[in-house]
Amino acid sequence: MESRGASQTAETMKPVHHSFRARALDPFIGLVIAAGGALILYSLYQLPGVPQPLFWIALGGLGVAASVFPVTIPGIPVYFSISDTFFITSALLFGPAPATVTIALDCLSICIRRRNKARQVLFNASCAAFALWCGVQVYYWLSPSGPVMVDGEPVQIGPLFALTVVYFALNSSLTAVAVGWSKGVPVLNLWKQHFSIIALNYVAAGSGAFFLVLFMDWAGVPALAAVLPLLLIFYVAMQSWLGRVDDAQRHVAKLNDLYMSTIGAFSTAIEAKDGVTSDHVHRVQAYALGLARALGITDPETLQAIEAASLLHDTGKLAVPEHILNKPGRLTAAEFETMKTHVDVGADILSSIDFPYPVVPIVRAHHENWDGSGYQRKVKGDEIPIGARILAVVDCFDALTSDRPYRPAMTEAEAIDIVVERRGTMYDPHVVDTFLRVYHDIAPTEHSQPALQSALRRIRRIHQPVQQHGGPRPAEVTPVGDGSDELMAFTTMARVASPSATFRDITMMAWGQLRHLAPGASLAMFTVDATRGSLVVHTAAGPAAERLQPVTIAIAHRISGWVAANWQPMLNANAHLDLDAPGELRSAVSIPLIHEKRLIAVMSLYSPDAFNDVQTKRLESIAAPLAAALSAAEGERARTSTELRVVARRQSGA
Repeated sequence: MESRGASQTAETMKPVHHSFRARALDPFIGLVIAAGGALILYSLYQLPGVPQPLFWIALGGLGVAASVFPVTIPGIPVYFSISDTFFITSALLFGPAPATVTIALDCLSICIRRRNKARQVLFNASCAAFALWCGVQVYYWLSPSGPVMVDGEPVQIGPLFALTVVYFALNSSLTAVAVGWSKGVPVLNLWKQHFSIIALNYVAAGSGAFFLVLFMDWAGVPALAAVLPLLLIFYVAMQSWLGRVDDAQRHVAKLNDLYMSTIGAFSTAIEAKDGVTSDHVHRVQAYALGLARALGITDPETLQAIEAASLLHDTGKLAVPEHILNKPGRLTAAEFETMKTHVDVGADILSSIDFPYPVVPIVRAHHENWDGSGYQRKVKGDEIPIGARILAVVDCFDALTSDRPYRPAMTEAEAIDIVVERRGTMYDPHVVDTFLRVYHDIAPTEHSQPALQSALRRIRRIHQPVQQHGGPRPAEVTPVGDGSDELMAFTTMARVASPSATFRDITMMAWGQLRHLAPGASLAMFTVDATRGSLVVHTAAGPAAERLQPVTIAIAHRISGWVAANWQPMLNANAHLDLDAPGELRSAVSIPLIHEKRLIAVMSLYSPDAFNDVQTKRLESIAAPLAAALSAAEGERARTSTELRVVARRQSGA
């Protein structure tokens, strides 16, 4: 039956981002309208010479009436009806003119009922008229006789089959080109997936026309009334069959939505363990799907695999400790080896799920590099699944442009520079080039799920007190034997400090030793502000003291906040991670000061030059005695404050 394409909406005619298709779409539509319109006018000119006008008008009227009850193909803007049987019959009996005019009128009536725009109306009417006229011309070119009502010769089966093939090929292919170019998808894939399914109905229309002509030749015009019930039965059967197909597709779509929603909630919960915003994987998912379509990927299973893998690619981070996941600065070799395990762990976890599309290969390969330098299997080039190559680019871009606990977000320009720098080494050049062209157009919209976000906030509140007050055990401190004068000085200071020494006094006494250990460095001694959940600078010293004094860092964020949350030192990190405008300060060392299983303070030093191994080992060695001294000063301050309050109450009572 007829693939009108008349149900296309305005969105199927809008310009796309593929330059050739965008330039060619309007001329193509204009050419089809011009050709079809010319044939319609020519057919109108020939109509007065066609015999038995009431007969062909009746056939055309039946065709137009039949199209009021179209059968829509589920999932695409194309439909068909039994009306083609009457139009082909008209062409066999009377020649191309009546059929061309009536099929154009049929398309016009359908488009008007559907309130299509003028350009769509003209395209659909012209396309159908052009396709049918060409098919009829092929029939009469191959047939030794003319129209049945003119020459009285029987219908030729071979030429009729050719008519049907030409009509279907032109009508479906012209519509597929218009839809494919407007949507930016490969035309051949679109035709195979959506239009080829209706080829059988064109053959059925041709067969119906053949028998209808035979019946009328045998029984005259009354045979038309006898054939109509058979066509109605065919219509009802097709409607029922496609209705079941539509129901099945809707059921599958609902299941897939449920599947993806479950995956999304699971992946968001995994993100709560990592120090990233809970919308990261959803943004990556949107970028990945948009980029896949821009690359011409239309296979539903591949797209669904990319969608699921985008949400689940970091599942293996469940096996990575939080202090490594959220560590600011460079990971140690041992920490990086631990981080790398998340690829195989995630793929192995997902292997237990019977996905209907290839998710696991994408997850297992999403850290492989184009040049073979990635992990875990060091595959390269096209050996890496296309979904993994897409995921690598968009995951990097979104990570760089998002705030992280250890650094602020980069600008889009800065992130793009990094992606371009990695083109051809880490990332597929074609994927990168396509992403650069379309990333503004595929940018995700805001994703919000209030109930899920509330649950994630509760998870974070549960974990934060543990991190701040009962966190992991501090690393073992090994005193340095050679050149340990600083350690002896701090130990002595902790023992002989005046009972009235304040927290600041102890800090400044410590600075007297530290400035000789790290010349040119500046000190920020952070304490925890429990009401705000952040670190504040209690005492600053050194050349950059004035700049350091107002610094505030959230617990678990940046360098010092991460140290406070995890009770682990950070050595030779980028000072920019703590200081938005570090200036000449380039390197940072941050050490937790812990005494009797309690975080007393975080000592952070910032220097223009990198700290050497001797300096960092000595700084770690003095942490314990310095923490004891500061704890004593803190306790003395608390006792003095209590005594003053008691005296004040007694005086007030007196």
